[in-house]
Amino acid sequence: MNRSLMISVATALSLVACTENSPALRAGPFAPLPPPSSFPMSVLGGTIIVSVQGADSVVQLLDLHGDLFRLVGNQTAALASVNGGDVIAYGTWDANPGFVVQEFKVVGMLGRPALDGVLEVLEEGFALRLADGSIRLIPGLSGDCADYVGERLWIIGWDEGSDVVFGRIA
Repeated sequence: MNRSLMISVATALSLVACTENSPALRAGPFAPLPPPSSFPMSVLGGTIIVSVQGADSVVQLLDLHGDLFRLVGNQTAALASVNGGDVIAYGTWDANPGFVVQEFKVVGMLGRPALDGVLEVLEEGFALRLADGSIRLIPGLSGDCADYVGERLWIIGWDEGSDVVFGRIA
């Protein structure tokens, strides 16, 4: 390409990039960063693995690709209570390699699909209030679970016609 043609192309590109409506100008290096609370959350899915190292337990997530991620933050105690369960975790990446979990949802336990919600009592029986606010009536739950009303539980077997099994997420 000859020199005058290169200068013409460079000039044209500069003019396009510097117009008011140019996305390059609006999102250029001097565009302000959004506040931290508006950064998008990342999502991880996999199986929770809890190991003990000294006096501390380490909570990790093993994804379908075999990658292991250390989970940190104030949700790790609750995640440790679902050791071996399948979860979807929402959070942000930490500079100290770890995934800071803001919230999570249990989607499987003991190799079976699971519901995750807060146990309530309705006229029809026990129900689970899911994170989206919907209510799922759980047939097969006995009075044994009355002590757990108001607590967050995982439940399996509600849709299989088998025994309903539940556990506390704490």
